[in-house]
Amino acid sequence: MSLRAGTSGRGNVGLLANPDFRRVWAAGAVTGMVRWLDMLVLTLYARDLTEAAGFVALAFLVRMAPRLLFGMFVGALADRFNRKKIWIGSLLILSVMYFALTAFVMLVGIDFWLLLVFVFIAGTVWSVEFPTRRAMIADVVAPHQVGRAVGLDWSTDSIVRIPGPLIGAGLLQELGAEWAYLFTACAFIVSALIASTLQYRKPRRLGEAEGVGAVARETWRDIRDGFSYIRRSELLVGTLMVTLAFNLLFPAYNAALPDIGQQLLGVDKLRIGVLEALVGAGSFVSALAIAGWSSWGQSGRIYYAGTAWFILCVTGMVLSPWYELSLVVSFCMGFGFSAFAIMQTALLVTRTPAEMRGRVMGVLSMVIGMGPVTGLQVFFMFEWFGIQGGVISVVIEAAALMLLAVLVWPVIVRRLPGSSDPRVAATFAPQRSR
Repeated sequence: MSLRAGTSGRGNVGLLANPDFRRVWAAGAVTGMVRWLDMLVLTLYARDLTEAAGFVALAFLVRMAPRLLFGMFVGALADRFNRKKIWIGSLLILSVMYFALTAFVMLVGIDFWLLLVFVFIAGTVWSVEFPTRRAMIADVVAPHQVGRAVGLDWSTDSIVRIPGPLIGAGLLQELGAEWAYLFTACAFIVSALIASTLQYRKPRRLGEAEGVGAVARETWRDIRDGFSYIRRSELLVGTLMVTLAFNLLFPAYNAALPDIGQQLLGVDKLRIGVLEALVGAGSFVSALAIAGWSSWGQSGRIYYAGTAWFILCVTGMVLSPWYELSLVVSFCMGFGFSAFAIMQTALLVTRTPAEMRGRVMGVLSMVIGMGPVTGLQVFFMFEWFGIQGGVISVVIEAAALMLLAVLVWPVIVRRLPGSSDPRVAATFAPQRSR
């Protein structure tokens, strides 16, 4: 199946005619928008509270750490229990968390360290939402539609990245952080209401255990099986290594963004929001190009090239002396971000059996959580080398990991057979240990 055919207008109409996919897709669009809103508000608000870019990096580390700590465990639970209930529960908890954060900021006031407590708890619940909903996309469509569904979902994520940062930066600058967090809390309720209308049946698994003890033992066995499955696949390991390279740089860049805008470029919060919105616009254009011009055989190459392009654009952003040039670089950065995001999920989901998808996405969530460990180093790098020197240091690390990935797991840049090709299982599936 080619991506050209799979993402045609007629194919997308067919997907949206599926009421279950439509609900997963629409609820994901809402949470995607507030995710981008929340990430930008966190960086700008943390910068206002601390007046130090290093502490902004620490806030990112705290927000993403739960993915590292709990990602695989959550993925195993998503394979074992009803994903719809887990998903809706996570959305409602996030809503309560952000309502509480709104009340604290509005009525009591909050300092940076208390903000970190909220951020960590919310990040823990975010680590549940990510693998659960991504796995559900493949559950509610036919097997031959999985790649198309992933592409449409990520295209939508690119679109909602345009209003998310603009709304967040606008509310923060004009009304205050409490209104940005109140907007976020209400959006989670909307997403939960949409998700509650989903007609979903848990995928059947043979020989499921009963009882708390038996379930706990099998959950740990599932986690081991998930790691073992990935370890035996060079394609999956290589894909995750590129993910690690991207997520070493992405949080460092986001932590530096307030200073890039306010100190290096001399602009206000709303104009920083425009920079982030243009990344979303570039991502959307890139998603359309990927859908129209490429095939699944090129997915690994697009994934690798998109990540390399993102690294190059981050370098351009941190060195740009003019806001107008930064606008252009931000738009171009979206090309790399979209290629990375779409193909990352497509490579993992289309080449993983249904009963293993939650665990594979859980490992992905864990690897994403490993990236913000750079928060520990850029905390000092920003102080020692300044914003530009600190980001460039992480650029060099990410580039080194990219080189390692292509040298050790070259399959990620080889032409791959289509996801529906029967040779996939034989060629790219995990091999038995000898």
